[in-house]
Formats: sequence, C-alpha cells, structure tokens
Amino acid sequence: MGTLVIRTWYEPDQVSGFRARVMYGRGSEGETNKTASANPDEVLSIVREWLSAQPGSSGG
Repeated sequence: MGTLVIRTWYEPDQVSGFRARVMYGRGSEGETNKTASANPDEVLSIVREWLSAQPGSSGG
C-alpha cells in the first residue's frame, strides 16, 4: 500500500502561477519522495508513474 499527496497553490507573482508539491511513498517500506513543480503535466506524469508501480496495477 502506498500514499500520494498533492498540494497545489497559486503564486500570482510567477509566470504560470501554478505550483504543486507531490509527496509519495510505499507505506513503511521506504522513505517519502518529494517533488515540486510548476507544470501540471509533470504532476500528472508523476501520479501515473506512481499508480503504475502499485501492486495489483497493470504496470506493477
């Protein structure tokens, strides 16, 4: 079992304004990974990779 948390916010002083922090890991098996991004497509890519690595998924 794993956990993934996405936190998003808006920064009006930046070009796109979009910001996100993604934190994810696998239960108590390992450390939590953290990534920050200003690109929604990058956040979606991280989520897809994480989901495909989960036990029972078609990619895991």
